[in-house]
Amino acid sequence: MQMIENKNFSRRKSVLQHPFSAFLLLGLFLSILQIIAIVTDGEWPRTSVINGFATVMIYAIVGYGFSFLLGYAGLASLGTAGFVGFGAYFTAYFLQANMPYIPYVVIMIAALVLSILLGLAVGFISLRIEGIFLAIVTLGISEVFYQLFNSWMPVTGGPNGARISEYPVFQSLLSMSPADSKRAFYFVLVVVNVLLMMLTYNLGKSRTGRAMLAMKNSSSAAQAMGISLLKYRLLAFLLSTAYAVLAGVLFMSYNRNTLPGNYNIMLSLNILAVVLIGGSRSLLGTFVGSFIVFGITPILFQNISFLNENAWIINVIIGIIIILIVMFYPGGLVQLFGSLKAQVLKLFRQRRGNPQQETAEPAEESNGEKANLESISAIRAQIAQELNSFGQQARNTGPGATRVAAADALPSDVILRLENLSMIFGGLKAVDNLTFDVKQREIFGLIGPNGAGKTTVFNCITQFYKPTGGNILYRTEDGQVIRLNDCQVHDIISLGIVRTFQNVEVIGELSILENLLIAAHAQCRTGLLKQAFNTRSVRLEEKHLREHAEKVIDYCGLTAVKDLHPVGQPYGVLKRVELARTLMAGAKLIILDEPAAGLNEQETMELTQLIHDIQRDFGVTIFLVEHDMGLVMNICDHICAISFGKKLAYGTPREIQNDRVVQEAYLGTREYSEEAQDVQHA
Repeated sequence: MQMIENKNFSRRKSVLQHPFSAFLLLGLFLSILQIIAIVTDGEWPRTSVINGFATVMIYAIVGYGFSFLLGYAGLASLGTAGFVGFGAYFTAYFLQANMPYIPYVVIMIAALVLSILLGLAVGFISLRIEGIFLAIVTLGISEVFYQLFNSWMPVTGGPNGARISEYPVFQSLLSMSPADSKRAFYFVLVVVNVLLMMLTYNLGKSRTGRAMLAMKNSSSAAQAMGISLLKYRLLAFLLSTAYAVLAGVLFMSYNRNTLPGNYNIMLSLNILAVVLIGGSRSLLGTFVGSFIVFGITPILFQNISFLNENAWIINVIIGIIIILIVMFYPGGLVQLFGSLKAQVLKLFRQRRGNPQQETAEPAEESNGEKANLESISAIRAQIAQELNSFGQQARNTGPGATRVAAADALPSDVILRLENLSMIFGGLKAVDNLTFDVKQREIFGLIGPNGAGKTTVFNCITQFYKPTGGNILYRTEDGQVIRLNDCQVHDIISLGIVRTFQNVEVIGELSILENLLIAAHAQCRTGLLKQAFNTRSVRLEEKHLREHAEKVIDYCGLTAVKDLHPVGQPYGVLKRVELARTLMAGAKLIILDEPAAGLNEQETMELTQLIHDIQRDFGVTIFLVEHDMGLVMNICDHICAISFGKKLAYGTPREIQNDRVVQEAYLGTREYSEEAQDVQHA
């Protein structure tokens, strides 16, 4: 009996802790305010307060959409006001007395469809630039909208604005009084507000939200994990646009009149302030931010004559609040409350005499030199059997990839071939007619002095750089031979090629477990609408991915830190996170760019063992660049040595060690140095 009661208590606790509970409570609070106003016939709360909360809800909706742009994708737009105005004027035009026969829902859907088309056009123009330039371009777009609103008299009414005679649906169809219609429409605002909070939360927690965060934190890692930067930037822009247009429709429907001055640059700046104050990814924070920016005056200060006569004082106060939050709590109010909560919990633990460690220590790696690498390797072999049972979804060959004719196909034991690969930057030959093969299921090393062009070779293979000349041929899992030169960088992972980076590229705003989920992005199949409504197929897909990620985490010895964020973790842990991502992606060719860089001797030993185990347990090909010659000679089957972009030697580790040209390239001779300079500037 006690067990059942504990289980029910845990279930109730988890329900109450879910963000949806907070969203529903907010909706209940807003609804109760209107119910009380109806019962008291407007005595309390006054009509100005109700209208103030309606305004807060409308602009909070704009903020929810803007959070995709700023909070997830890391893009700053100043064109939001124009799209809000578009929604308002579009609604006014079709709800005017001369077109009463058009259903309201049709108008709303048409506005959203047109907003998507308009957003696509604007997005393709503006989203190929970033930073301050994007803000300037979208500011120009907002000004174009404003001039149209102010000057297009037949459609917008010009400086006099637009007006509709009846509230949609409630007055026009149900014949309710204007006062009752406005009260009813307030409840529509509450329902839409809560619903959009839920949908936005679902999208933020889905693979779409993770992809946008990856793009924001590291565009290189995002592309390597199969995320198209243009696609997800455009998606964030379209979501922001759709929310803004919907808010404009609701604004016009509730207020029944509007003016061009409502949609100038100040509205865009106020929306930016709303999101910054509340927290760029906090929905409740965004609502509070909307209350501070748009609701303080009508809700709290409406009856204070001094503030009504000196409205600038409120604007100054809001400005000071924004400055203080950005300076001390750039994460917004959500960061402030999180910091206060942490301090309270810390004080509580100290008083109870139960201090808690703030960081987790990895399990096996904390043992340092005492760790038995052989026993860990045996455990990994067992976990690998379970991982292999998960299986991988069928891979595509990547859009635009060119299949090579059978006569030109690679030998059956070769997975990657570079044919006369060249990469020229201006007048500098970073890679010069480089040719070599990488065989199936081997560990292959590419070595050379600093500046030899090793990382450039990797960037050419993974299409971060488009080669100036030559071919890069790759054999897929199903035996087809693909010319990688024709692929896009975000398509490479779909072919089974996954890379790490010389400087560790992890997603700081995601946990280590979520970093692994990013690596499975290309394997996911559920669409945007299913993610927004968190359908059963989405939940099953997420459950499968998390189970897979848990196994990979166990394999790589990251269990103790899986729920922590990568920021502040030891470098050795971060290197293993990158390796774990390659396993999560189901790689067949793993490209490691200086995996041992920055590691101490013990960490290097552990990483070497992990690389060996991955090759053994999953039958993958590993292609690495490394300056630690002990590691390279220890684990590689074949090595290619290059200098100034040209191949010096190719062979087994022993052959490379004994090669005179390689020795001269590393140790240096007068003759070699002069020859290399001539080659570089040829």
